[in-house]
This record gives sequence, structure tokens and C-alpha cells, in this order.
Amino acid sequence: MTGSELFSVKDKVIVVTGGSSGIGQRIVTLLAEHGAYVVCVGFTQVEPEIHSGRVYYITADVTKHEDVTSIFDKAEARFGTVDVVFNNAGVAHQSRAIDTSCDMLEHIFSVNVGGAFMVAQTAAKRMIAAKKAGAIINTTSILAERVQKGAAAYSMSKAAISQMTRALAVEWAQNSIRVNAIAPGWFPTGINADLLEGPAAGFLKAQNPMRRLGELCDLDGAVLMLASDASAYMTGTIITIDGGHNL
Repeated sequence: MTGSELFSVKDKVIVVTGGSSGIGQRIVTLLAEHGAYVVCVGFTQVEPEIHSGRVYYITADVTKHEDVTSIFDKAEARFGTVDVVFNNAGVAHQSRAIDTSCDMLEHIFSVNVGGAFMVAQTAAKRMIAAKKAGAIINTTSILAERVQKGAAAYSMSKAAISQMTRALAVEWAQNSIRVNAIAPGWFPTGINADLLEGPAAGFLKAQNPMRRLGELCDLDGAVLMLASDASAYMTGTIITIDGGHNL
């Protein structure tokens, strides 16, 4: 098998939640450009881009069970059984722990943890029923392990995703379903634009061994590896992509 074949996602059916912006949007574009059939799921209406008919856009709320079921029903009707899921939908609140309200905490956990679990669970049920191997890739964060003021609730939710990745990997390995995660460092996206457009950007760059923030293209290699046969013997793994920031 050549290198290009090993990392190929051509004709794979891939669901990407949180695909309307930021990291998710980059993943959708990358996978479509490499020949996958991509189901782009966004909480808000997504403006379609031209990808030779390979991208199907769905508006859905991953915290609602009926919406999650509908995502996979529609994906199967359009492209067939899903091969890969990128569990990327997420929210954040910039708030110190003492100021974090119950509503804020519930919102973050309902999307980042509850929604991610329902998507993974639904995907696994469909793959098992179809007797089909598959891959689920969760988006966690370096804040799952690293302390950052003003991000207690978000960090807690991402720590839960890291542990969920390991727990699901153990349970579903016997079904040939691999569950891994990527843990991005500081990447300017809509979710953290207010923070990274201010003085904090310079401070975070100075803390980073590579002296820069991440660019969305820095995720491409890990995305293609985890979605393809290149990671056939990987499960329960969390890949940190942060320029060494966590060191």
C-alpha cells in the first residue's frame, strides 16, 4: 500500500458535527477535497460551498436525541452507512469559576459532553448493526489537562471528553470501531475570537515553544490519519496538536 493509499479517505462517508465554522469547517473542506462524502452538521444554517456534490449540509442540535437520530438517517439515505464521525460540536464560556452559573455549566456539558456522547453512541449502534468497522474522532483540548483561569467549566467538559474517548475505545474495540481524539492547543476560531484577538494572543505566543498560535491547516495530518487506515491499530489515543504549548 502506498502512502497516498494509506492515508486515503476517498469515498468514505464521514459525519462532522460543528462543521459550520472554525475547526469543523476546516475538517469538512479537507475531507471533501480528499474525496470523502461529508455530512456537515451545524447548529445554525451552513452556507453551502461547492465540493462536487460531496458535502451534504444538515442543521441540527446535537443535544436533542431526535436531531442526532435524524443526522444519521439523512446521512444513510444520501450516502450509505457512516464510516467515520468527527465529534467536533462545542461551546465555551469565558468565566471564572466563582462566576459560572448553573445555566452556563449545564449548557457547556449538554453540548460538549452529552451531545458528543449521543453522537458517538448513535454512530456506533449503526456501525455495529451494519457489521461495519468505523472510526470516531472526538475533539478535546489541551485544557483537559492544563489549568487556565476563566475556563473551568470548559476545561472540565473537555476532560470528560478525553476520558469518554478511552472508555468508548475499550468497549467498542471488539466491534472494530476505533475511538480517538485530537487535543488542539490555541487556534483562533469563533469560539475564542474575543480572547485571541486581544492582548492574550501575544502572551500565549510567548508561552509557546514555537512562538505562534495554531493555524487550522496544522490539524490536517492528524485528521487524515485518524479518518483513514493509517490509524488502523490506534484506539483510545489522544493526539495533542499545540506547538509544544503543553510542555
